[in-house]
Amino acid sequence: MASQTESRSNVDNVMSRLQELGIDDTAIEGVLQTVYESGSIGPALDWVKERGALYAEEGREVQAVVEETIAISQSLAEAYGDARLGDGDKLQVTLVSAAMEGYIEARSKYTVQASPERELRDRVAELTALHRINSAANSSLNLSDMLKEIAQAVVAVTHADICSIFLYEPEWDQLVLTATSGLNQEAVGQVRLQLGEGIAGWAAMVGKPVAVHNAWTDPRFKYIPALREEEAVSILVVPVVLFTKEKLVGVIAINTYKERYFSEDEIKFLETVAGEIAIAIENARLYEQTDARLRQKVAELSTLQGVSAHIAATLNLSEVLTLIAYQAAHLVHADAATIYELHTRSAMLELVAQYDLLDPNHNIHESKSSGHASLNTHSSFIARAIMRGIPSQLPPDSDSNTQVPFAGGDYQSMFCVPLVAPRGIMGGICLYNREMKVFTEEQVRLVDAFAHEAAIALENSRLYDAALRGLKTKSAMLQEMNHRVRNNLQTVAGLLSMQLRRITPASEAATAVRESIARIQSMAAVHDLMVRGGSDVQSTTIYELASKVTEAAISTLVSPGFKLDMQIEPDEAESIRVGSHEATLLALLFNEIASNAILHGFAGRESGEICVRAHTARTAGDQSSEAEHAGISTEQLRPAITIEIEDDGNGLPEGFDSEKQANLGLSIVKTLVVSDLRGSFKIEPREDGRGAIATITFIPARQS
Repeated sequence: MASQTESRSNVDNVMSRLQELGIDDTAIEGVLQTVYESGSIGPALDWVKERGALYAEEGREVQAVVEETIAISQSLAEAYGDARLGDGDKLQVTLVSAAMEGYIEARSKYTVQASPERELRDRVAELTALHRINSAANSSLNLSDMLKEIAQAVVAVTHADICSIFLYEPEWDQLVLTATSGLNQEAVGQVRLQLGEGIAGWAAMVGKPVAVHNAWTDPRFKYIPALREEEAVSILVVPVVLFTKEKLVGVIAINTYKERYFSEDEIKFLETVAGEIAIAIENARLYEQTDARLRQKVAELSTLQGVSAHIAATLNLSEVLTLIAYQAAHLVHADAATIYELHTRSAMLELVAQYDLLDPNHNIHESKSSGHASLNTHSSFIARAIMRGIPSQLPPDSDSNTQVPFAGGDYQSMFCVPLVAPRGIMGGICLYNREMKVFTEEQVRLVDAFAHEAAIALENSRLYDAALRGLKTKSAMLQEMNHRVRNNLQTVAGLLSMQLRRITPASEAATAVRESIARIQSMAAVHDLMVRGGSDVQSTTIYELASKVTEAAISTLVSPGFKLDMQIEPDEAESIRVGSHEATLLALLFNEIASNAILHGFAGRESGEICVRAHTARTAGDQSSEAEHAGISTEQLRPAITIEIEDDGNGLPEGFDSEKQANLGLSIVKTLVVSDLRGSFKIEPREDGRGAIATITFIPARQS
């Protein structure tokens, strides 16, 4: 019994030594038991001879056979002792000789079989396999599709059962499964290995091929359930290296379901494949990076265009400032932003707007007077950075001794961008982040381009603001001037009214004075309209003008007891506007025509009706004809205005000729229309024979 226990122990010792050497052959255990029990090395000789033949068939070097056999002889000598197996050196020579015999016999058979025709066929097969793999590598610039094609091609040409490709991610120092043929496809992109982890990680770390005929017994093997590789036994892993840059790209691994000793030729072939696909992988990666960068650049430019259009959509200075702060922060994903405006006379930068993402409602805030921060361009870090005219990174607590917003907050980085307009630096933008952020060159260019657009929008808003203030000042001055002119005209009309009381009412002198008073009041009515016209003190509508003037004429010229029905059609009259000069002329015209109808057309009557209509020219032919009549070239055409004043009075005398029989009023009308308005005037009977219709046509100097 002791003998059996001792035998088992010795066999186990030798088996442990052999496994350390990478020899995992179940047949050797029975051989060792027989050698120990019989004391004869015959079974061991047969076994090492078979090992030598196996090495020759796999194409291994003879040195590998010798080294393994020497290690086996040493293990046997130590476990069984020299007494049972003879002298240790003699045992070593005997075993090595047997192994060499098996190696040489097998090699001889292989050499005989390896005729030139077979070598040629093998070379053609190898080149065909490489061509297929190259075709797969060049089939697409999409990295995942290309690697999937390569994995399938490698399985086909190497007669393996599985091929997997892991790519190296240097930022994580990991290998990630990117493509596989034969393993679980759901594991792609999910399985990651550190360098040195598993047989694949080990090959990547040492930078050499690793071939294991039984991976499950190798101490470097790592089982990953997600791969579902339970049936795989042998594995060959080759690093994929881009030698032009000495850069690890990844590893390529093949597995077989049956135990397989990979030959030197197979290892060299897979190394060749790895070298070929390294270039293809690098090109696909560069293409994807370029494509992604192009898409990002297009997105950035689209965002910049949209932001710039948004800012340029308003001319209100306050809105522009707050929009710049808001859009600048969102453009580069900043947490807060401030806008400083430069006052060149005082050499100070003043905070004018800010945006705080930490605000619960993410509101845009205008800085309040209590929170104003004024930075001296000589002593402030922020001000000096802005005045240099180039974007720059600053510590977030710069100028924290002043009332700078966010300097005392939870911010880790700040970036200053000057607002540079064509006329110089207008101020600057400060961007804050709660985490440390270093702007890339592309981001700096993006925010700098935005700052230039924002500076132009800001300058336009300033000019608009200044023009608006000037317009308000001018409007106030014009209103004051109209007010004074109106008062003076009213004073003159009042003096004439006092003089009228001393003249016989029915005399021609009284009629002339009343007409003069009406003319003066009509001009005063124009200035009264300008005073009450609100912000637009330079124009008025035909409707307002006709109403005001005819009202003044009626109050002055209509005798007591006479009933006059005055109508002004509002359809277009309310929308047609004329300037102050034309309004004054039209006021006189309305007064003269209305006066003529009241004094002459309604003579001997107790009632009458006057109607005023206005419209713009409807056809190009009409405009051209009217312009030619008024002496205006067709190149200067504007929509002509036609005003018709119609009454139902006694009508024109028979054979009336306005050129020969015009009284003072009609002479004034013709002169004002032709000379001052540069238009045309005609007066003719109505179609129904009742009363007359006066028509004024002119092209305005300004059509609002």
